Parts: sequence; structure tokens; C-alpha cells
Amino acid sequence: MLIRIFVLLLVTASFSLYAQDETVIPDSLKEELESRNVQELMEGITAEQIVEKYVDAIGGVDALMNIQDRTTIMRGTAMGQSLTILVYQKAPNLLKQQIKVGGMSQDIIFNGEKGVMKFAEQKMDITGEELERLKIEASIDVMYNLPKYGIKLNLLGIENINSKPAYKVEFTYASGTKSQKFFDVASGLIVKEFEVLNTAQGSFNRETYLDDYRDSEGVMVPYKITQNMGPQQMEFTVSSVKVNTGIKEEIFKIE
Repeated sequence: MLIRIFVLLLVTASFSLYAQDETVIPDSLKEELESRNVQELMEGITAEQIVEKYVDAIGGVDALMNIQDRTTIMRGTAMGQSLTILVYQKAPNLLKQQIKVGGMSQDIIFNGEKGVMKFAEQKMDITGEELERLKIEASIDVMYNLPKYGIKLNLLGIENINSKPAYKVEFTYASGTKSQKFFDVASGLIVKEFEVLNTAQGSFNRETYLDDYRDSEGVMVPYKITQNMGPQQMEFTVSSVKVNTGIKEEIFKIE
């Protein structure tokens, strides 16, 4: 009888130890632990410091100031069609974007003040929120010169992006329009962007996921870009980034 009791105690103890290893944490406790972790990550950090860390992570102010012009080539798919995007930037705020699909081409040009879109024989002026967005995208110095562009920041919290915590920062532009950028807590890099696009066809949410950052002549660039807008998903891969090749201002001319 004593032997049987001893064996029973061993078996019970074994199950007890196994149960401890496989302890299931109640959802309420998980939420509390996650909440504490978020509070710790948020403590003593500001949106401005998060952006400063991002600038340092991609190469620093000096590396960005060294960029006089930049040419980026991306290839990908949209609605089942292959396309190529060429982006030309020249300091301080010139931008030209060419989208080539099959035998067709669409050009978007910003000459520092005015923006136009060209498709086939048609030309359309870009105005309102889209023009402001072009001004920001054309300026290489935006992220280390936010006050210059009247951009205000607000740290909204932390969200998991691709199973990793990211700071959610709201950007409010001079016109009052807003967007959100998500900065990976560990690396400081932007891993997601979110904005609402107001167009003649209505309002659309646009989510952009940035991944596979690589060094391109001293500056980290995301080589994988996935964009969701409404029911459409577009995936792009950067094939090349060239800096300071002497792009002529003539290509940004608007006639």
C-alpha cells in the first residue's frame, strides 16, 4: 500500500510539473502584461525623438544632406499587370515619377511649385491635398526639417506590425491633412504608413508596408514595398537606387 501511494505521488508530482511548464495564461493577464510592456516602451519617449532615431537609423542628417539627386527604379505588379516605376528627385524639391505599363506611360511632375499629371495626350493640374503630398514627397530633407514644412507630430501609441511593436506617430501637415507612420521600436525604421486619400472618386484608405531595408550609398532604403488601397494590392521591389548622377533640371520642366 505504501509503495502504491508513493508511485501515485510521483505520478501526481510529474503531472504537476508538466502542468507548470504548460501553464495557460488567462487572456485578462495577457492583456495586463501587454499593457505594462506598452507603458514601459512609451515612458519618457516623444514623437520627435522617434523621428530623430529614424533619421539616424537610415544614415543620419549628414548622409541625407549629401543627396543632391536620386534616381529610384521599382518593378512590381498591380491588378495583375507588370509595371515599372522610375522616380527622379533633385534637391531641394523637384520630383518626376514615371509609371510604365505595357506600352503606356503616366508622368507626374512637380517643379517646386506646380504639379501636373500627363497620360497619353492629356495633362491635368494637381491641386489640393495631392499637391501638398507631392511637395512633401519631393523634398529630401522633410524628416529632419519638420518645422520648416509646418509638420506637427503626435505619438498615438504602439501597435504590432508583422508581430513586432511599432510606435504609431501621427503627422499633421500645414493644410490640416494627416497621415500615420509606424516606427519599429527596435530598429527605428518606418515599417508602415497609413493615410486617407480624398479623390474625385471618393475617399480611400492607403496602407503601405516597408521592408527589406538595404544600404544604398550611405542611406537605408526599403527594397520591398506593399501597398493596399481599397480592394487593390500592389507589390514593388526596388531594383536600383542611384545618387548624385547629375540629373538635369530640364526633366522637371512643366510646359
